[in-house]
Amino acid sequence: MLDVKIPEELKETQYWFGRIIERPIDEENRIDPIAPSGEPLEVEAARHIAASATLRPMQRIEIYNQQYWWRLLNALQETFPLMIPLIGYRRFNREIAIPYLLKYPSIHWSVVLIGDRLVQWMKEEYHGNDRELLINMATVDWAFNYSFIVEEVPPLTTADMETETISSRVLHTQPHLALFKLDCDLFKFRQECQKHPNEYWTEHPLPDLYSEQKTYFFVLYRNHHDDISWKEISMLEYHLLSLFQNGTTIDQACEWLEQQEASLIQDAEENLQKWFQEWTARGWLV
Repeated sequence: MLDVKIPEELKETQYWFGRIIERPIDEENRIDPIAPSGEPLEVEAARHIAASATLRPMQRIEIYNQQYWWRLLNALQETFPLMIPLIGYRRFNREIAIPYLLKYPSIHWSVVLIGDRLVQWMKEEYHGNDRELLINMATVDWAFNYSFIVEEVPPLTTADMETETISSRVLHTQPHLALFKLDCDLFKFRQECQKHPNEYWTEHPLPDLYSEQKTYFFVLYRNHHDDISWKEISMLEYHLLSLFQNGTTIDQACEWLEQQEASLIQDAEENLQKWFQEWTARGWLV
């Protein structure tokens, strides 16, 4: 809420300061020498900032401009590490991070949430030949981040599963659970890449992304020790968990299953009870 007691001159200075520091620095990490007004920043800065013993007003605001971008770019690089070995820091910053922050500037006090709209931005704005792969990478990385911080809902218990009405109650998956259908094993790729600093991959071949030509299904979740875990699952387990992720009853899931091909029905007959026991034990259902 705007404090009406703030002097108008202070508000104008704050607004000017924000507009200046949120503009991107150039390839040499220098501030844009032309202010948004079109006036030379050297002249305009002198009206808002006093010189120090060693720095001109423009040099002083440049420090804040640099720190703003270095901090946010570093936070995005740490949140989305999958893309860095593949495309490098420079391309990540110029083609993804900076355009993203210009359209969706940080609106939260914590940089942990700075990437909450990056996948959305990439679907809207990124059109490179590697679009699908990079979007999948960003989605996996964000799941690691979000799964760690999101609140857990009290899970379904074994006693709940034994009640007469359980089959007609709408069930969901935990907010920290994410499901993935991928054409390559990004989880193994991520794990292998993180064994070395990113600089290592500029001189060494990357782990093979497509060692097997198949469709992978994964579930990512926060375990009882508050660590992020993941496992490869079958196509049927993926589809059943997807139903519960969107909210459904056991009865409705069984009706869906009855419409599937014979091989999937046989898979369910052999594994469904075991899966429900595992999902309940891991606290995936709520």
